[in-house]
This record gives sequence, structure tokens and C-alpha cells, in this order.
Amino acid sequence: MSKRRVSMEMALERQTTPASFASRAAVPSDKEALAVLLYSAYRGTIDDEGDSFADALVEIEKTFRGEYGRFPPEASFVVEDGEFLSSACLVSFFEPHAAPLVVFLMTRPEAKRRGLARQLLRQSINALLDTGTSRLTLFVTDGNEPAERLYEALGFHPIEDSGLTPDC
Repeated sequence: MSKRRVSMEMALERQTTPASFASRAAVPSDKEALAVLLYSAYRGTIDDEGDSFADALVEIEKTFRGEYGRFPPEASFVVEDGEFLSSACLVSFFEPHAAPLVVFLMTRPEAKRRGLARQLLRQSINALLDTGTSRLTLFVTDGNEPAERLYEALGFHPIEDSGLTPDC
């Protein structure tokens, strides 16, 4: 059974980003660490589609190659914790929305509820504003209540969508 994805958007406004966690731009050399993060973040959740680590790596490679739209590295961030990535926000420019799209916002299970995803998403919003972008879109799985609460708290609202979703 296919999961229903809800399309959301927000008009971008400057965000306060307290420096609670050190972050940096996501770079191509992060691909394997991002795949580990994606695999661990989605495993056992409403977004788990039974994908393997290899599938997660393919998704990250597609993101960096621009298969979900041009990847703007200046608007995608990660938080490191030792040898692992704790959280990441990866953004692309999604043509069907004529706007940037949050492709992945993910946090390792043991790092959840610390505000990492919120901080990274706020950083991405500010970086997009710096490039002259005025709106940001995303898809959320219907029933992913923690994600829905986060997005609504930041100002995202559901929008009508043409049914086009990135294949990730």
C-alpha cells in the first residue's frame, strides 16, 4: 500500500538559529555517512519502505547528482557527532513546484528530540533567503506526527499538489 504524501510550503522568513549545535554544509564526501543516517533515521518509522543501506546510498547519490532537482550545497547542512552524522537537511530545486524542496530532513534515532532537525531546517531557510528565494516546499508522509508538528510550527501549510512527488 502506497503511503499518502502531503505537499506543504512556506513563505520564507528569517529564522533565529541559536548555535546549539555545530553544523556545516553537506558535501559529496558525506554520501556514505548520509546513507547511514538515512537508513537509521527511517528504519522502523512510518517512512520505512523496507529499503536497504544500498538503497539509501542510491537515494543520497541521486540527490547529489541532481535527480530530484539542482542540489544547492549552500542550503544543505549536517550535524556531526564523532564519526557519525546526527542529523541532516538536504534541499534541491524541485521544478514541479518551481521552488526548493526539502528532500531529506533526518535525525539518528538516538539524537531525536534535541532540536537538531529544527536547527538545520532553519539554517536552510536562512541560506535560501540569502539567495533570494521566497518559498520552500516539502512532502511529509501523512501520519508522521512529529514531522507534521515541526513543519507546522515553522510555518509550513498544506498545498494542493499536482500529484508529482520526487521518487525518493
